[in-house]
Amino acid sequence: FVTAAVSFMESGCDPVACGASAKSSCARTCPVRAPPRPSSVPILAAHTALAVARDRSELWRVAPQTHRPKAGVGILTIPRTAVLVCKELLLEGAQALAKSWIHTLQRPDRFIGWRLKLRKQEQSEWNEDNPFYWRFALQGRDVPPDTEEHAAGFYERGEYEKAEAIFRLLIDCFGGYAEGYNYLGLIAYQQRKLDEAIGHFEKTIELGRKLFPTHIGKKHYWSDLATRPYMRGLMNLALTLNETGRYEEALAACHRLERECGDVFSAASHRSAVYLNTHKWELAADAARRSGGDLDPSAAFVEALALFELGRPEAAFPAFLHAAMRYPRAARMLVDARTSLPKSSDEARDHNVGVSLHRQLHAYLKNQPRAAKTFFRALVRDSRTAKLLDESIAVVRRWHKEHRNGDRSAFDRMTAMRSHQFADAKARELRDLLPRGHERRLALH
Repeated sequence: FVTAAVSFMESGCDPVACGASAKSSCARTCPVRAPPRPSSVPILAAHTALAVARDRSELWRVAPQTHRPKAGVGILTIPRTAVLVCKELLLEGAQALAKSWIHTLQRPDRFIGWRLKLRKQEQSEWNEDNPFYWRFALQGRDVPPDTEEHAAGFYERGEYEKAEAIFRLLIDCFGGYAEGYNYLGLIAYQQRKLDEAIGHFEKTIELGRKLFPTHIGKKHYWSDLATRPYMRGLMNLALTLNETGRYEEALAACHRLERECGDVFSAASHRSAVYLNTHKWELAADAARRSGGDLDPSAAFVEALALFELGRPEAAFPAFLHAAMRYPRAARMLVDARTSLPKSSDEARDHNVGVSLHRQLHAYLKNQPRAAKTFFRALVRDSRTAKLLDESIAVVRRWHKEHRNGDRSAFDRMTAMRSHQFADAKARELRDLLPRGHERRLALH
């Protein structure tokens, strides 16, 4: 039936006006044409009809009425939905189909196929429900976790078009789905559509605030899952506003994150990038120091850059080395040195830190003072430093191979190299790389 409807749409004929039936053919010379109009078909209905058109009869048994006492997709509503969508397909114009329906009908069809495959699993204590359908009732009316995980998997693998199609479907199906808007914002951010990303993050904040429990203290934020979309929205909004050069608005988002949510760590992290871009060196160094440590060693890169601009290269040197031992690829990327292709998830994460730093510190790196550029480039390209960076990569690879048999030698070496004591000791050994007059200060430090 849907196939016949599509054939009518391709011909541009209005079957209601000309009286043609779904089984008959219609000449392309038919004088009656459907006027252009916006589509009014719910996206969920389109996907249901597509499954019905492919004779996936198991969909009709997905949700018995005993599962859903309220209005929903059950054995009675699926047929009605299919009829409605087929009617709209018949009334839709061919050009409207090409522009507004292809993306809607094709991409989520794979999502439906994945969902139906789950029915082929053998029943066990982990996936079957009891006679009272408590498991289904406890799930509530929110997006099922496995569905969100499936959609998020496309985002994590960089398949942004597929991820966007599914998250848009989920947003239409579940009102108030704040996390869906957050993912759409992240997808737009990765595609460098920053203004669009800002709009999605603002919508995440708007919807996320409505999810908060009635009474909850700041110390319980983040530990309560209901607060996370709101906090993620604020974090990502601050990140994106900084990259668009809207620094005052980014700082305002950081202030809300700290004042309303008590998240001092994330607020300081985003502030440090804003302050470095706006040449507020002291504030940048202080914010990076408060947001760094073991939770975010990459913040030491920002601290090192700010300390150098403050005329303290002897303090910037060990800070930069400490971050470089954790993210050797990112250290090379900051000075525009070439790096090889990542070979593991750890190396990919290291590379992504470098990309993120380039984006966050865009204004500073674009106009970085020559003295700072010369110093850090010479530091990274020095043969002794390069050897340390290579060793930090190699020791992680060796650890992944040795930890299965209980050998801790690679792990112990990796842990030692990532410590502040190691960075301080190596900085003293390499103090000849410091600008003249600062070697003695480092020795005393």
